[in-house]
Amino acid sequence: MADGDLAHVSGQVRADVHEAWGGEALRGFWEQAREALESPKRPDRFSVALPDEPTRAAVSAVYGRELYLGHSRIMLVKLDKVLRADPRFGLPLPQVLEILHGRPIASPEAAPARAEESDPARDALAAHGLGAAAWAEPWVRWLHQYGRIAEAEFAHVTGRAATVLAALTLDPAATPAVWVSRAELTAADDPHELDSGGALSRIVLRAAALAHDIEPPSGERDRRALWERCGVAQDDVAGTVLSWALPLTGDDSWSLSVGARTGLGLPTHLTLRDLAAAPQRLVEAGAVIAVCENARVLEAAARADIRHPLVCLGGHPSPVASSLLDRLRADGARLRYHGDFDWAGVTIARSLWSEHEVGLWRMSAADYREAVDHAARDRSDLPNLVGAPVETPWDPRLAELMSTASRAVEEETVLPTLLTDLRDAALS
Repeated sequence: MADGDLAHVSGQVRADVHEAWGGEALRGFWEQAREALESPKRPDRFSVALPDEPTRAAVSAVYGRELYLGHSRIMLVKLDKVLRADPRFGLPLPQVLEILHGRPIASPEAAPARAEESDPARDALAAHGLGAAAWAEPWVRWLHQYGRIAEAEFAHVTGRAATVLAALTLDPAATPAVWVSRAELTAADDPHELDSGGALSRIVLRAAALAHDIEPPSGERDRRALWERCGVAQDDVAGTVLSWALPLTGDDSWSLSVGARTGLGLPTHLTLRDLAAAPQRLVEAGAVIAVCENARVLEAAARADIRHPLVCLGGHPSPVASSLLDRLRADGARLRYHGDFDWAGVTIARSLWSEHEVGLWRMSAADYREAVDHAARDRSDLPNLVGAPVETPWDPRLAELMSTASRAVEEETVLPTLLTDLRDAALS
């Protein structure tokens, strides 16, 4: 962030920066930012006091996210990124501070030798091709200042961290292509090294948070979400995806066992461990496989012995569900999704349609209108549609119609129609 040359910045821009950001409400915020940049310890964040509503609102506006009264932690990399993207000025943080305070950022004192040259953490990242990542240097500085790793263990722990990080999805714009369990990432002689609360888990998740430009996880739910964002499941046996009548092509024992369950009228709960043991190809190219949101659809199909292939997500796709869909799509299967006509269901549909190339099945505005009209004729009560509207790019009329009708249509409401489609193999 050593962008300190203001020769290209006009006097008018400097005056406008003072007018926009030079008020009393932001004075402490900018002072804390300068102190962090000039600190020899080179922290990756600083804490700012937000004692009243004007201060909270002003800092929130600059930082680009809603903060709460009290104290908040500000990430320097994120603040710099927000300021550079500001359409009015587009200036890096050091230049903003130089304009506001009338002096450039002072060069911090040299950091300890361990943090500068022949550093094990930097060497480990470089060995895995991660040394040039934007998050790498802030992470290394954090390790030395806040990592709480004993000197004797530093090289080993940071080496293991780099090995784990190399296996993660760290691009915030990318969807995990391959899912692994945490157990697969641990060393053979230390199966608990990535357990929550341990040093390795803590420093790996700090790097992942920096890479994804989010706040570090503060609880178990946040930690689980960040692991999954990076393509890591908590384990390979607890999470399952429900399947029915998959047209498996293999004659191996795994495929035959799943097929035998279908023959007995039994759906199959597949885990990541199951998928790891499955043959490389699951189905033939061109196989049409239905995907639903609610287990009631799959249950009804199994009870009626309608043996059309069906996968139930049970809500937003879990790691194992995403892995199964990716495997099926890679085989050339044609996936067709149907979910609830509410904003959560539409969100799932949009994600599958835009990010996973999954086709949609009876998810158009015409299908929604037909379901609402049918409920009105039958005098059936439909739940109120709650939450913020979600765009439906595959059929923009759908979001408009849902907002106007303000009624949710659950899959169970249209179950007879869905079962007819499955029986007739007519998914569109």
